[in-house]
Amino acid sequence: MSWDPARTSQFFDEYGEREWTRFEDGRTPGPSLTTHTRMLEGYVRPGDRVLDAGCGPGRFTVELLRLGAHVTALDISPGQLELLRGRAPAVDAVVGDITDLSLFPDDGFDLTVCYGGALSYVVDRAEQAVAELARVTRPGGHILVSVMGLAGAVIHYAPILVELARRDGPAKSFEVARTGVLPEGDGYGHLAMRMYLWEELEDLLAPHGEVVEGAAAGVLPHLEVEEPEIRALVEELEEKLAFDPGSRSCGEHLIGVLRVA
Repeated sequence: MSWDPARTSQFFDEYGEREWTRFEDGRTPGPSLTTHTRMLEGYVRPGDRVLDAGCGPGRFTVELLRLGAHVTALDISPGQLELLRGRAPAVDAVVGDITDLSLFPDDGFDLTVCYGGALSYVVDRAEQAVAELARVTRPGGHILVSVMGLAGAVIHYAPILVELARRDGPAKSFEVARTGVLPEGDGYGHLAMRMYLWEELEDLLAPHGEVVEGAAAGVLPHLEVEEPEIRALVEELEEKLAFDPGSRSCGEHLIGVLRVA
């Protein structure tokens, strides 16, 4: 299964504002946003030159700005960039593909962020994308990525997995488990994507430096909790699991931090 930039651009143009609201409506577990943001807070310093690659409507762009970074935002979807410009009009926002960052010079950024699964959507071109992210990041700088998690998807959507195996036969699901590649289609992925275990994400990043940290984002499923005390309990449990090395494969997203060689 190959990377299809035109299909991905079309999908997110049509997806629109739903890419921003996915943490609130449960399509992505709400505490996952906190885990992603906390990782940013650990590495972004005021004045850093940051590339937000696969920025979408700017959910993490605004966090980078809050932390004092000078941000360049890039996305495959012109529609998503229009939403971003509405929230962060001063940010330099450009249409682009993370597998080809040739519009940026070598070592042009102190830190590069590629959150939200963009590396998963490029499927068979992930190695090329990581090489490009590393090329544009200065030696000693950091790259923060998040990818779709295979174990987290299985844990959270096991009932759907069983129903798909009954409907289509188990062979297709066995292939997903073997390769990590989820096809686009009824009951499967909204787009074709590669899902990862932690060791696979480490292997993807390691040729370009040292993997210095990892976390699982969205270990718990989305829970509708109104009581503040119980919500605080859920958030504390999520945080403990997110940063426990034994849980790194178990999030809906896996976050990896690479120090560039």
